[in-house]
Amino acid sequence: MSELPSSDDAPAEISARIVGLSIAGFWAFYFTVSTARVIMWGKEGQLQMLGPRLLVSLVSMAATAIVYLVLRRARRASLASAILIAMIVSIPGAFIYGTTNWYMFDRVLPSLKRAAATTAQPAHRSSVTVGAQADDDMPEPPLVDIADAAVNGYFFFVTWCALYFALSYAAQLGALERRSAQLKAAAQAAELRALRYQINPHFLFNTMNSLSSLVMTGRSAEAERMVVGLSTFFRASLTDDPTEDVMLANEIALQRLYLEIEMVRFGDRLRLEIDLPAELETACVPGLILQPLVENVVKHAVSRTRDTVILRIEAREAEGRLELKVRDDGPATQRLEDEGTGGVGLANVRDRIAARFGPDGSVTWGRAEDGFSVTLILPLLRDGC
Repeated sequence: MSELPSSDDAPAEISARIVGLSIAGFWAFYFTVSTARVIMWGKEGQLQMLGPRLLVSLVSMAATAIVYLVLRRARRASLASAILIAMIVSIPGAFIYGTTNWYMFDRVLPSLKRAAATTAQPAHRSSVTVGAQADDDMPEPPLVDIADAAVNGYFFFVTWCALYFALSYAAQLGALERRSAQLKAAAQAAELRALRYQINPHFLFNTMNSLSSLVMTGRSAEAERMVVGLSTFFRASLTDDPTEDVMLANEIALQRLYLEIEMVRFGDRLRLEIDLPAELETACVPGLILQPLVENVVKHAVSRTRDTVILRIEAREAEGRLELKVRDDGPATQRLEDEGTGGVGLANVRDRIAARFGPDGSVTWGRAEDGFSVTLILPLLRDGC
């Protein structure tokens, strides 16, 4: 049974794993491109720059995670509001990046270089003294340099926010597609169940009248046979899941039950002929796919003439596909007028086959050589039923 999707209107949320991968991948890309650019420029001390640059990337990852937490809380906001929030929350992230970048490359990296140079100097000179003197002469953090780096960092954070929005809307689109598919499946299942539980009221009314007549005329054996047949037909037609396929032999057996009940009412006016090759008995078909076609023969052919009507159900394999044919030799003129536009029964069968098999299935009908014929072409399936 198809489950209806949740009615919760909350936007679809990206998994934390995807968010984490996007943050890590974004700043790993930054680290790689920055390192490659320095190598291409041939700057000295490239190995010493790897540590500070890695630390800047890690701190930026943490800052981006904070930006994400803010955006996540604003996921119900409109697109314009979300963009504004992203632009605002990227400002502190950019200054974290700028401050870390300045500190690592303008304070830590020069100190490392001086320490390395001091180590290489003669032993009588104190490296501690030189380092201390250098630190004493170090100016206060230049806000201009931090702001300049923050401008670059702002671009990085806004770019990641754009990536996050793209991932978020992709997730929402996927959720909408899944919801649409669930609704479509639920509607189709409801339609199939409606068909399964839609018993022609005329069929029940006429069957009850026939039973009454049989009892009143003392034909108890025939009445008992009709009651047993009616009970078996209802049990077989109402217990199986209408969304599942059934074996063709079982589908035809169900139609035989229905027609045996009608034969009690119509007597010699209705004859049934079935042509089902043994190798096709296990072929899978949608449940009750033949029921509307058989009902139409009774309604439009048998009940409108006093002559005997032969109803034939035929199955054969044609070019690797299953061909089912329901035909009768009753009067076709009225049938064409009633069903030329695709009556309810034929339209139902046509829509079910289109929904189940798409272009791989088809339904055609029209005047046959000796009456009226409906032909179903289905994929030949032998598993799953």
